Amino acid sequence: MDLVKLLGYGYVIPWTISAYPPIYHNWHHKSASATSMDFVMLNVFGYLYLLVSLWLQLFYWLEGSQTTPGISRPKVTAFDFYYCLHGFIMNLVLLSQIIWGNALWSFTKGGSVRMKPIYSKILGLSIILCLLSTSQILWQGSQFGWDNQNTLVFCNKLYLLKICMSLIKYLPQVRHNYDRKSMNGFPIQSVACDILGSVCSLSQLSLQIARDEPVFNLEVVVANFGRIGIAMLTLFFNFVYISQWLVYR
Repeated sequence: MDLVKLLGYGYVIPWTISAYPPIYHNWHHKSASATSMDFVMLNVFGYLYLLVSLWLQLFYWLEGSQTTPGISRPKVTAFDFYYCLHGFIMNLVLLSQIIWGNALWSFTKGGSVRMKPIYSKILGLSIILCLLSTSQILWQGSQFGWDNQNTLVFCNKLYLLKICMSLIKYLPQVRHNYDRKSMNGFPIQSVACDILGSVCSLSQLSLQIARDEPVFNLEVVVANFGRIGIAMLTLFFNFVYISQWLVYR
């Protein structure tokens, strides 16, 4: 097994494992009060945007003579797609603990099932932007045919929506922890897994670019900015969680 594949396992496995501690902690404490509804809803749609983007890059990228000249293929693998699918499903499970905690999970205390107005408006705006972008690429495909440039532009729009959802989703959880002045019920194990996964993801991407690209330029960055942005954002906010855990524990 080469180092690139090993680093692939190095981020897929920790990021996959990180989805389970929140579900287990809620089940163990018979309560979803430590989980922010805003965080979960933004996370569900963020994963959905990322899932569609990865699906297009993996299965609708044109090869050979159909390849658009000057377009660098993003460094994504089936590992990324199935990890994202798993994360989407696990966040739906987490959402069920908040909404149906009492009825479905026999919790003694459920979480708040209402999103704060500002986050619900942001989520609604992201859905509208996604639908507009989807309509645009479908129209372009029907009029001019499918090509890699349009695919990359659309996928990067979805990546940008995912990054925005990731940026915004962390803020309510950070505020939720601050308001409670407590990290009780918050799965700090997930933070360690997220940090390890982000470091491995960035390391693997660096090795892939060094191996496959003769020159590191803006085109390569544009083709892979989604992975770079998501990993860097995850690192930053998980270090914020660590600081809260040290203060509130």
